[in-house]
Amino acid sequence: MALAEVIHMPEYRSPQLEEGYTRIANELLEAITLAPFSQNQYKVILTVWRMTYGFNKQSDQLALSQIMARTGMQKPQASLAVSQLIEMRVLLADEGRHARVLSLNKVYSKWAQDVRVVLPSWGSENQNHKVMESVTVGSESQNSTVLDSGTTKDKPKRKDQKTFPKENLSRSLRERFEIFWAAYPRKKSKTTAEKAFAKRNPDEQLFNDLMAGLERAKTSAQWQNPQFIPHAGTWLNAGGWMDEIQTAYTDAELAVIRAFNKALGERIGAVDEAVFVEARAGAIRAFMTHLKGDADAWARYFPAVRDKVDLPPHAGFDYLISPKGFGDVKGRMSVKRNPDGTRASGDWDKSASGIKAMAKEMAVAFTDDEPVPAIAARVRAAIAKPGHEE
Repeated sequence: MALAEVIHMPEYRSPQLEEGYTRIANELLEAITLAPFSQNQYKVILTVWRMTYGFNKQSDQLALSQIMARTGMQKPQASLAVSQLIEMRVLLADEGRHARVLSLNKVYSKWAQDVRVVLPSWGSENQNHKVMESVTVGSESQNSTVLDSGTTKDKPKRKDQKTFPKENLSRSLRERFEIFWAAYPRKKSKTTAEKAFAKRNPDEQLFNDLMAGLERAKTSAQWQNPQFIPHAGTWLNAGGWMDEIQTAYTDAELAVIRAFNKALGERIGAVDEAVFVEARAGAIRAFMTHLKGDADAWARYFPAVRDKVDLPPHAGFDYLISPKGFGDVKGRMSVKRNPDGTRASGDWDKSASGIKAMAKEMAVAFTDDEPVPAIAARVRAAIAKPGHEE
């Protein structure tokens, strides 16, 4: 008797990628690994992965019986694990034709607090750009067909098999996207916006947050100019709905406005502090930063302008706090005057701003890039002419 007939050696089988595999982003895999899920919850997560990403889909109709068959859990345990993951916002659920549509919430920063994780920096070892998470959404019924056939192997396409463009969004996401698109003020690159929306895959709560953020952004000063409104896809990818939009002046900004109104409001026009202007708020912050070496300088600035400076006709609050206006005021302050308003001898030529202010006073033309000594020389020549005294 042959030895092979006496000893029956077991046949060991090695799984191959060619028979099908599931792609997953490293970052998402690490977030799942670090999160404190129970054993049953991990089983459900892996099952949803297999039945969605394993078939190049973001979501799939998954009956509880399918999850039980793939995890070996009894109905009470499987039902509890699924419900817990949905409540934790780890799984996103929607109503399907035959069963509940499940998908994994890739935005792990939106998971419930008790399972939310912050990934440490692993260095360059995880920068595997070849392992990418699929963002292609397949037909919701595709998975059911594969299960009914009794095989989980992804079948390659025949050369003569017809292909059709794949829909980026499921039916429920399509409805939400159309609401978003109708509200978004810049109608450019809709297909790119659809892909970005599908990538975010917002559930009801996230969608409400997104729409509320959009309405805030539409009131910002930047969005009043259509050319400064980002494309919808760019805004979605950047998480624009989470940006903080300032809608009123801060206490510090109001203090500057009120100091101006008190000193110069009646003379050159008061600023309405109830009307918020985003660009003006930014200019006030820049002005205060410029004076940060002296915390109270802005409080003394406007009274000094009132008492010592002969302002040009176009001067107003916005001009006085601008870099150009502030420099002009400093120069005009260096041009000293007698009580009767005539120029008094002084040290106007000790600073560039003083020289330029005196040049304007004497109607001496100059350009901003002209050497200051040359401007000063022409001013002195103008003063030296008959009828002019320094």
